[in-house]
Amino acid sequence: MDPFSLSTGIVGLVAFALKLVTGALGMIDKTVAAYDEAADELKGLRQDLEQLQTQIIRIHGTLKVLVSNTKDRGFKKLLRE
Repeated sequence: MDPFSLSTGIVGLVAFALKLVTGALGMIDKTVAAYDEAADELKGLRQDLEQLQTQIIRIHGTLKVLVSNTKDRGFKKLLRE
């Protein structure tokens, strides 16, 4: 058995293993980056929903004032809905 062919085979296997590890690390990096990006997007959505909730509360308060100040029954019914 030729020692050079054995070492060449081992070096080839090590190179292949390194390619696999490098590929796996690249996928992990992409996954972490995607997770971070998704977390940022969710944070932004949460802030948008909180702002929307605040606006809805304000609108609801305005509608209550309008209902209490009008004498038109049809308009009151519409505002209550």
